[in-house]
Amino acid sequence: MASIPYIDIHTHQVDSDPEILSIINMTIGESKIELNKDQAYSIGIHPWDIEKLEIDSIDNYLEVLSADKNNIAIGEIGLDKLIGTDISIQEKFFIAQLQLAKLKQKPVIIHCVKSQEELLRIKQGNETGTEWIFHGYNKSLQLAEDLLKFGFFLSFGESLLRNEKLQNVFQKLPLDKIFLETDDKHINVREVYQKAAELKGINIEVLKKQILLNYLKCF
Repeated sequence: MASIPYIDIHTHQVDSDPEILSIINMTIGESKIELNKDQAYSIGIHPWDIEKLEIDSIDNYLEVLSADKNNIAIGEIGLDKLIGTDISIQEKFFIAQLQLAKLKQKPVIIHCVKSQEELLRIKQGNETGTEWIFHGYNKSLQLAEDLLKFGFFLSFGESLLRNEKLQNVFQKLPLDKIFLETDDKHINVREVYQKAAELKGINIEVLKKQILLNYLKCF
């Protein structure tokens, strides 16, 4: 029987380790030619890249990329109030990509910075029929509980290794709504799994099995 993989739900680095199942994040300007032929990836227009495109130009771009069998999610997409792009413009791009996720029946990987109220409002009016994964979660328990009520999965990365407040939040959350990731950090996802298992007081194989179940539910 094959061993249960470590799942890195959101990363910017290709990992050749056969024990790690990585979902590579792709953005405009990047080429999937560099990926192995069977490498799973997500694709989307990040809020930081919106100014490079016109809203009317994104349909064909995303349609072509999302048709690839290795594209298993739309993302990372979302909202970010720390950048200069008007939030209303960000919302238009976000909703357009949510419509694609609904059409293609693919989960979405969410980037959200200081825009939680807008995110929840948009989710209420734009259900995709697929799962939404809030990546890089490092906020409060209250927000985590609010997101869970709206059906989100929460993904934790490097911050879980060192942020005691976040560790306390993580300990209180259900494992069936959790993912782990490395994002753009130069760490091994095994480190995140080890810390997560420690915080939950469970064997790492138990954790791997639950996250695999979460993955199969979403993808």
